[in-house]
Amino acid sequence: MFDANSEFCQNLGLLKVAETAMRQHGDHVVIRASDVRDLYLLGGSESIRYWKSHQGHFQTELGDIASNAAISRLLLGDWLDEPEHREVWMATGNRLAAVAEVWDGWFHDALVAACRSFLADIPAGGQAVDLRGLCRMWAIRAVCPVLFGPALGDEEMADGLLRIEEFYFAMSTRDPSQTASPESMAEFQAARNFLDRVVEAALTVSTPGDGTVVAWIAEAVPAGLSIADRVACLRPTLGRMLLEKLNIDGLGLLWTLVHLAQDPTLADEVAAELDGRDIFGLPDQASPLAWSVVQEGQRLYPELPFIYRITSQAVTLGPVTVPARATVLFAPWLVHRDPRYWAAPQQFCGRRFLDRSIDTGHYLPFGVGPRIRARARFILHQLTIAVRAICTTHRMALAPNCRPGNLRPILRSTLAPRGPVPVIFTPRA
Repeated sequence: MFDANSEFCQNLGLLKVAETAMRQHGDHVVIRASDVRDLYLLGGSESIRYWKSHQGHFQTELGDIASNAAISRLLLGDWLDEPEHREVWMATGNRLAAVAEVWDGWFHDALVAACRSFLADIPAGGQAVDLRGLCRMWAIRAVCPVLFGPALGDEEMADGLLRIEEFYFAMSTRDPSQTASPESMAEFQAARNFLDRVVEAALTVSTPGDGTVVAWIAEAVPAGLSIADRVACLRPTLGRMLLEKLNIDGLGLLWTLVHLAQDPTLADEVAAELDGRDIFGLPDQASPLAWSVVQEGQRLYPELPFIYRITSQAVTLGPVTVPARATVLFAPWLVHRDPRYWAAPQQFCGRRFLDRSIDTGHYLPFGVGPRIRARARFILHQLTIAVRAICTTHRMALAPNCRPGNLRPILRSTLAPRGPVPVIFTPRA
């Protein structure tokens, strides 16, 4: 048992608490998060293998509201799950399945446009620019236009996505007594209002055949529905796709570029690997060094630094028996930095994944499972294309006034940097 029921531990952040707990007690620890809530931290190879082999024992929809999936379900609403809307659910589901054959092209076109916008936003004359803003806008532009079209401006989208992050953070860190009525929470209302606003705006500006998901599935929604019901109908589908495909704040790209900026030789080698080749059209693994750099970025800074699950039955691992309907915590952040599984785990080695003999059994930046593999392919493709585009057109270096402390992530729900990350980009000849 590790007692984290204190203001000091809450200020540290969950990842730092988990790291301290595992260092003191080993791979299996009960973390006392509050007077009424325990978290079961399961680390090490035994836990990961058990999770992969018994995914049904670790559900996402049961029990404690701390489950990420449960929070998403609450935020997105259940209009389509109501029995009287079953026909609409089937019609929109069939319509969505049909568009899946063509939306890969839509997302690729949006990704190319997002990369070009990133390059266009780099200031000239060796002026430093905060990498946080560039990467945040890149992530939004690579996904949101396909889902919503030009419904809201980039800055308004960025602000709305921040409201969603704040709701997730509030739900996953507060005592259950404080989240017993989540619909009354200010964070819930702000996040839900943003989703409703962007869906309604998308319905207003979309036209049939305009190459957006909202336009495609809106054709399956009965015309007689009120605008409020149309929003409630489309919110779950569009919101879930947004949460699945968005690289949160572009952090995967940000941390990869931070390390490339500190290793100009590696960035030059990525550029040389692609010299004269189609950076946007090549398969991802046709540029093995760029692909390895991206994977190493996700090893050190996983998309999901920790993952909540709810046990569907009692589970015994090592000295700990986790009861049914308990909250379990897996921490890719800790697994990826464990010297038992990785050589020099704290170092960024962009060539690490060029070694085909490397054991990737402890590489799970997005979690585990079939749906997770699809998400991993999507995000890794986005990052690979962006790294290619940036390395082949620019050299980069951290600005002299970049504070070293800002290059350490805040160990909370996302791995955001602690402050500005000024970088100087220089065009290649």
